[in-house]
Amino acid sequence: MDNATLVTVILLLLGGLGAFLVGMKLLQDATEKLATGSLRKLFAKTAKSPLVGVGIGTLATMITQSSGATTIMVVSFVNAGVMDLAQATAYIMGANIGTTITAQIVALGNLPISEVMIALTLVGIALYMAFSKRQEKVGSVGLVIAGLGLIFLGLEVMTSEMNLLFSSYPALTDFLKNLNNPFLLLLIGIVATAMVQSSSAITSIIIAMAMAGVVVGGGGNGVLYLILGTNIGSTSTALISSIGSNINGKRAAFIHLLFNVFGSVLFFILLLCLPRFNEWTFAKWFASSPQEQIAMFHTFFNVTCTILFLPLTKVFVKVSTWIVRDKKKNPNDEDDLINERFLKTPAIAASQSVEYYHRISKKALLSLNEAIDAFMDKNMENTPKIHALEEEVLRMSRKLTDFNVKVISAGVSEEENARLSRMALDLADIIRLTEVADNLTGYTRHEVNEQLNFSPIIYDQIREMKRLLNEQYKNAETLVDHPSPEKLKEAQQLEDKIDNQRTAMIQGHMERLSKGECSPNNSDVFINLTGNLERCGDHFNFICERACQNLSQSLSMHA
Repeated sequence: MDNATLVTVILLLLGGLGAFLVGMKLLQDATEKLATGSLRKLFAKTAKSPLVGVGIGTLATMITQSSGATTIMVVSFVNAGVMDLAQATAYIMGANIGTTITAQIVALGNLPISEVMIALTLVGIALYMAFSKRQEKVGSVGLVIAGLGLIFLGLEVMTSEMNLLFSSYPALTDFLKNLNNPFLLLLIGIVATAMVQSSSAITSIIIAMAMAGVVVGGGGNGVLYLILGTNIGSTSTALISSIGSNINGKRAAFIHLLFNVFGSVLFFILLLCLPRFNEWTFAKWFASSPQEQIAMFHTFFNVTCTILFLPLTKVFVKVSTWIVRDKKKNPNDEDDLINERFLKTPAIAASQSVEYYHRISKKALLSLNEAIDAFMDKNMENTPKIHALEEEVLRMSRKLTDFNVKVISAGVSEEENARLSRMALDLADIIRLTEVADNLTGYTRHEVNEQLNFSPIIYDQIREMKRLLNEQYKNAETLVDHPSPEKLKEAQQLEDKIDNQRTAMIQGHMERLSKGECSPNNSDVFINLTGNLERCGDHFNFICERACQNLSQSLSMHA
């Protein structure tokens, strides 16, 4: 082979690798758009059964084609307090099994379906171009198909050029085959995977080389040491995603590292003790398919480690707790929910925004309830706490608004874009709750300083109004995540009750005034108080109606 031909081969080889990596990226991004929301809902069930957790983690990674994306979701759930470390460990183990599906797909590259899959690249792109603006999900399906096609195209080009390269340079073939130092192969696998941030990509390249007739490390266990190294290197994604996270987020990432390292070390020792392990097993079972030997070992290794270590989940949790020590709690730990590292996966970042929004709304409701209770108890001691909650809600709202702008810029689905856009208006309504709470502290001050006395029925009516507002808050929280015409109707009926409660309170007060049963000095405070509380009901109702404004089943909007 002359120099010009060699350059051509290298360029085509790099182009094939590029097509392969682009295909993986397209496949991952498109499946994340299609499935991440549903997967997060599935994760949110936080099944107590470790086996179910393994199953969900496996399914999530098989769908998204990325154990990194699954790990980021797990870390985010641990940060949010939705999932404990034991549950996270089960999901992480499942993610390791799920990531082996890519190698199994690549191992099919020498089958007749390869040509069909490559041809489908055009079909996928055509679907995307035709439907991406009108029907986003169909467009995403097109990208999934195109991504698979590019993976097989890249694999075909790499295999073809590797065949030409290795046949022309036997010395290179001999070098790779004689590269059989177990420790060196393990290190190469670790470094290469950490640099690329994808064990699937490195494993697939190793399989492509096997399809070209070159098995790194010779015919023994050599290539298996390389696979073990990729398994350790894959933990870099989890470790990077945990930077800046809270203590439990770091522990979840450390558990991922422990699991992969312990499993790799265990198998490393096994392979050293049984130098003919591959010859006795996978090389015998898949004698005519060296690429399938690699893919099957990759799956066997991860499944076996999960079976061995799943009963030791509590041990992993204890070790991670011992290594990653508790530190003084930071009042802004919740801010990690919208850490910018999630922007790498916009669909996950969008769901993080929703969780952070719910945290803000709970704080706003707490400030309102505290203010109502303080008025009824004639207690001014909680005023600083109520004001602090108001400041916290304002701070978090600004932070979330800035984050949402970045999420939308990073690229999300139309549905997620609409949700984040509505969130800005929802936040404005939520902030009003803290303003009402602040107003109530002023009424409490007048009540105490001017020694205003209200009849017991007034406090009973205020308690009832508080109950109705808390019930409407629950409706709003439900509808922003799950719009429903039936639930909206319930919310609107409850809004009528809140309006009627205010009317009854004012009428009752006027009647008592006319009978001399109530002091006129109380009127300003009482009338303003009831008006403010009724206004909170309006803000909850705005959130409910806004969440359902795009429902196909139209309901007459509440007047």
